[in-house]
Amino acid sequence: MIGTHESVIGALERAARFAEADGPVLVTGETGTGKELFVRAIYLLSRRNRRPFIAVNCAQFHDGQLLASELFGHRKGAFTGAAADHKGVFEEASGGVVFLDEIGELAVPAQAMLLRALGEGEIVPVGSAQARRVDVRVIAATSRDLRPMMSTGRFREDLYFRLRHLHLRVPPLRERGDDWRIILQHYLHTVNAREGCAKRYSAAAMRRLAQYDWPGNVRELRSLIDTGFYMSDGVTIEAEHFIEAMEEVARTDSLCRIPILRDGGDPYSRLLEGEGTFWELVHAPYMARELSRAEVRRLLDRGLTLTRGSYKKLLPMFGLGEREYLKFMDFLRHHDLKPGG
Repeated sequence: MIGTHESVIGALERAARFAEADGPVLVTGETGTGKELFVRAIYLLSRRNRRPFIAVNCAQFHDGQLLASELFGHRKGAFTGAAADHKGVFEEASGGVVFLDEIGELAVPAQAMLLRALGEGEIVPVGSAQARRVDVRVIAATSRDLRPMMSTGRFREDLYFRLRHLHLRVPPLRERGDDWRIILQHYLHTVNAREGCAKRYSAAAMRRLAQYDWPGNVRELRSLIDTGFYMSDGVTIEAEHFIEAMEEVARTDSLCRIPILRDGGDPYSRLLEGEGTFWELVHAPYMARELSRAEVRRLLDRGLTLTRGSYKKLLPMFGLGEREYLKFMDFLRHHDLKPGG
């Protein structure tokens, strides 16, 4: 981990203290900030560092049963394809650490099983009625805000507070002062050494980078270093060698912040002003491809912010009756329109 800003130093000190404990840890931060580096630091500084470290990306499993099987194992015949008993990650990592990346993607049934593992030190393999004791420390990470997910039932409140007992926030690059300069020089030196070159950034290129707020964080910085290095022919890297990649990211980020506007005005504002119902102002334009999925998601996200994540409280705001709730939710699920879904 590279950096001298107080926010990073504070996070590293927090990681070192958490390493001395043995309870679960929740690491949060934007995509590309380096959360896994802090997770591995906690593991390496802990007394479990000679035992297994097994990482599981929860987002890779779209089937909740398969994820539960991966984590907790299964018995032969538990489901189609279960041809033999399978030992899960929690048993394989006995005495060590299980890292659950993108914990927000964990299916609700698997969340209940994880809660039992954390609280009782027991797991129950899929298809089994017999609990097994495990000695595993759990470190979880997420780039999502889990609090709105609790209000909609997508993340268990009791699991959230158990995980968050030890909470480490990894700061985004834009909050780290001039750390981007140190990171840039480090990775540029690495690429130069690997390729046998001595390239450097011009003063103008560095000024352009200093004006950037790094929406993609350290991961984006490394990508821009590679882009600039391989797009430049001489020893000097100019802004023109990486500006296209930078502007594409910035343009996408800016578009996500632009209010939805159409010839008839902002559908969200019109809904709140009672100028029409959700079916008229959102459903019909979406089905006619006049509104994109991203736009509908942003509209819903604005409403859910006001209702603290309650879809039922959106009904009167969107001109819908209580009896339309199931129809409304079925439409959102069928078209994958829920924010963060």
